[in-house]
Amino acid sequence: MSLHILVAQLYHERSGTMVGMLEYFRFHADLPHPQPARPVYQRRAPGSGWPEHCPPIRAASAFGWDVINPFDMRFVRDDEGNWDIAEAVSVESDVDFGDGTSPHPQVNAWFWDKGQTRPHVITDNTYAAIRHQCKVSTYLFLHTDPGWMLGMRDIPMPGAGDEKPWRIMDAVVETDWYFPAHPWHCVIELPRIETSPIGEVTIEAGQPLCRLVPLQRADFVATEMDNDTFGELYDEGQAWLAKFGKEPNGDDLDITGQYARQQEPATFEVHPSDGDPIGPQ
Repeated sequence: MSLHILVAQLYHERSGTMVGMLEYFRFHADLPHPQPARPVYQRRAPGSGWPEHCPPIRAASAFGWDVINPFDMRFVRDDEGNWDIAEAVSVESDVDFGDGTSPHPQVNAWFWDKGQTRPHVITDNTYAAIRHQCKVSTYLFLHTDPGWMLGMRDIPMPGAGDEKPWRIMDAVVETDWYFPAHPWHCVIELPRIETSPIGEVTIEAGQPLCRLVPLQRADFVATEMDNDTFGELYDEGQAWLAKFGKEPNGDDLDITGQYARQQEPATFEVHPSDGDPIGPQ
């Protein structure tokens, strides 16, 4: 078996430990590694106040790993609103299990079929509503530690939503117990003919395709706090403002940079088996 197993780790600076271990295997050694997410994805004109200047927005943008699209994909739509990929790419795996077998070839993108029955039935009325959706292979086999799953989501690019005519559908995959015989895929949505005149969409090779986010399986509860608890937290917040706020400007305290300096975001790494670790970008 060729050695292109990769290990990705989530590092929490407060505890100094790696958590949420993700292991993944590339379908072919020539396919790209996932990359740690980035806080900024586009160049801006000079000035202050861009969305990515906000520390919580930067942290969200940099949370997870990006799956990189390995091949140019050009999608075209006919006059009836049906999408197709101009030139699909089929990849033969270089995995050799020693008995002459290997995973089946994997095409990079494919659509739902009208009248399909496998892997699940799609009725004609449903097909009419989802015919603009396309499944795109990540070319990655994914596995997480017990109790950890992966979320698949769009790449958060503040301010860039109007520039990209396609989006990723959110999904949560049970990667700690389910290990399919094929690489995982994500589902993209292309423009509907009812809402957009766009007849061609290109996703370039090397472009981030989707985001992988570690999720812990648990029962989460939101509980409304009582008045005393709220009062204590409010007093703590006011004390923080008094300690770190600069001289008042009118009735407001200037806390520029204070939140960012005290922020404790998670960082993400990629550890290739045959290369140097790839750290936060």
